[in-house]
Amino acid sequence: MLLNYLSVRNKYYLNGFDWVMGVIDLIMRKTTCAGNASQVVFMLDTPPDETAFRAALQRFLALFPVIGGSVSRHYTLTPYWKMPKGNAAPTVPLTVTRLDDAAGPDGLLAAVTYSVNTPFGNAHEHLVFHLVYGRNEQCLAMTFDHRLFDARGAESFMNLFQEFLAGGEDSRIAENVRLTQGFDLRPWKPKFLAGQAVNRKMIALSRETMRSLPINLGGKPGFRYRIVSFSREEAEGIYTRAYAEAGYLMIMPYLFARVFQTLHGVFERRGVPHGAYVVPVSTDLRQAKDIREELFFNQNSMFFFQVQPGDVPDLKRLIGVIKEQMYEQVQSKFPHNLMAASSLTRIVPLPVLRRIFNLPLQGKIASFCFSHVSKCSYTSHDLMGCRIVNVFHTPRMPVPPGIGIFFNSFDGRLNATISWLDGTFTDAEVAAIESELRCGL
Repeated sequence: MLLNYLSVRNKYYLNGFDWVMGVIDLIMRKTTCAGNASQVVFMLDTPPDETAFRAALQRFLALFPVIGGSVSRHYTLTPYWKMPKGNAAPTVPLTVTRLDDAAGPDGLLAAVTYSVNTPFGNAHEHLVFHLVYGRNEQCLAMTFDHRLFDARGAESFMNLFQEFLAGGEDSRIAENVRLTQGFDLRPWKPKFLAGQAVNRKMIALSRETMRSLPINLGGKPGFRYRIVSFSREEAEGIYTRAYAEAGYLMIMPYLFARVFQTLHGVFERRGVPHGAYVVPVSTDLRQAKDIREELFFNQNSMFFFQVQPGDVPDLKRLIGVIKEQMYEQVQSKFPHNLMAASSLTRIVPLPVLRRIFNLPLQGKIASFCFSHVSKCSYTSHDLMGCRIVNVFHTPRMPVPPGIGIFFNSFDGRLNATISWLDGTFTDAEVAAIESELRCGL
């Protein structure tokens, strides 16, 4: 009995960043009903066969009982993802929405918005699929619990589904996906040293007041979205300008700077008190070849950028500030230190850790969120005979700030998802943000 309890069989011991995602999930469930969920949306040229899709999906998901797991604790207090008994196949809901003829693109976006704002049904539900049929547009959306996947993991999971179908539904496709992970309790000294480095960084960020927009939590609002899509030709022009302004392959600093300038205008027009912007930017610690093996849970870490409002209007100066801070954090191995240090938090219960999170930055997580998933991990252009014309994400942002802009690319196209907590922006402000992004990029 004891040996079985100590075994890693059917247990995936969570890393520190997984536990941080758990804290954010708790915060969001308490503030907005639904937790830390996100969604990847596949726009299709023709509607897929619902019956065939449902049957194939169920056979594929049966290979991954991890989907129906839940969080438990080892006697060492280390949290782990507990697999269902007997590796039972998970039951994953599939919703079907048929839009009337009058509904256009706004109707489809409203449908996927409703789905990502809907809480999961129970503690073992972490994945829901949605088919949306419209007159001229249709899509498949996968809503996922961020405790189970990060963004690239979710894309890769759907890529694996396509390979499963293309390979004649060969069950061996799941063999190289890691479903167990050990304790990671040692060595302690490097983790404490990493924690010291992270603590110094957070103290430095908290010395100055953080600029932030007020959050409206009346009635536990949901998130709204605006998708700004650029064609291949437009994306090529953006990349050309990025290389000219920021340097070769420096797409992220360029997009980040343009987002800064766009949202800075909103802050200024709102008369937000002076202070510094603090913005976290996720970074994927995996090599491209490792994404298949490390499909589940969170392999990300963060950069933290602090920018003075006076640096924002001058694009060249702003890009320089972003690049300088990025290079400094890469050199000091801050993302790796943050990942290592976060493992020390796993002993703390989530409600207690939620209170601790409020201390360094007085309860404020960031001024806004930004992310750039460069190359889409979904490599196919087909799904059950339907051509995929675009892929984008609709993430729910941590609250606060409840505001974020998320970039991804697919098949040479570039997408920007504006995500905001309902009531934070007016419709006119969102329209201005979209217009400024289109013109500014």
